[in-house]
Amino acid sequence: MKKRTYWFYKNKRTKYHPSLEIESNKERWKNMELTSSPTHSGRYIKLRHNPSGNKKDAFIRKYVRNDSIKTRGQLLAKYHLSEEDLKEIEEFLINNKKS
Repeated sequence: MKKRTYWFYKNKRTKYHPSLEIESNKERWKNMELTSSPTHSGRYIKLRHNPSGNKKDAFIRKYVRNDSIKTRGQLLAKYHLSEEDLKEIEEFLINNKKS
């Protein structure tokens, strides 16, 4: 399997919350929201390491958004996923891929 590179961007559609880009083209981008205060629905992956380097807990929403490329804001170059968190997110994406 080819190693993927993931980037975080501000998402204009979600009040500039950071979002992890899963894939993109000229018209759309698929992304997952990052937050430090999830709802109590349990639909989040708790990350072992906060991608921003902050001490607060960080969570990725278990939902892949499909937004217009125009909603993708500034690249957050200082945000990085740990190998453990990357593996967990990739497993979620593989197990929940719609055919």
